[in-house]
Amino acid sequence: MTTPTELRHFPLFAALDDRALADAARLMESRTYRPGEYIAYEGERPAGVYFVQRGRVRLSRTAPDGREQVLAMVGAGENFNAVAIFDSHGNLTTARAMSLVQCLILPGDALITLIRRHPDLALAMLREMAGQLRNLAVLVEDLAFRSVRERLARELLREAREGAAELTHQELAERTATVREIAGRALRQLAQEGLVRLERGRVVVLDPDGLARIGDGE
Repeated sequence: MTTPTELRHFPLFAALDDRALADAARLMESRTYRPGEYIAYEGERPAGVYFVQRGRVRLSRTAPDGREQVLAMVGAGENFNAVAIFDSHGNLTTARAMSLVQCLILPGDALITLIRRHPDLALAMLREMAGQLRNLAVLVEDLAFRSVRERLARELLREAREGAAELTHQELAERTATVREIAGRALRQLAQEGLVRLERGRVVVLDPDGLARIGDGE
């Protein structure tokens, strides 16, 4: 059973009082997903809001011709799928586990019930969704106004952890709205310039400042 203490690890719940946390904890369902397993499909009826406790989840949309655009990567402490609860439409994105994922699910009806009992939760949800909207606006700006080279540099900086981004060429291509061949060519150029080092399944960032300059269009 989920405990209020577990929920405090999520920024969404951090400011809520003990009563609200206890009510939310009682309504949560726990799920685990294997790497590569699909959690939710675009357009399908939503199961609820997902709160990631462990692992990484890729959120994407697919065009009629099969092309896929990655909209976000969601990690521990974050949530996704709230939009589908509030607008009564199908899931906005397809969610896929990129590693072993452990998450909590708050069913849509339960979320609405909680919001009616605890208005502070509604304000917290609005803050979370505003942040997600800002991130999508940045993504649209990148796709519309930046080159593949600039988008790759920015994505590598976002994903780098302790100097390395655990991404394949295909994953980078999907996130930057290009194809694998073009992404690979741009990555090799960055490597030749001494900005990154390419390894199997990951990219090691050697010069963050240099990547930042490229990402800013300098």
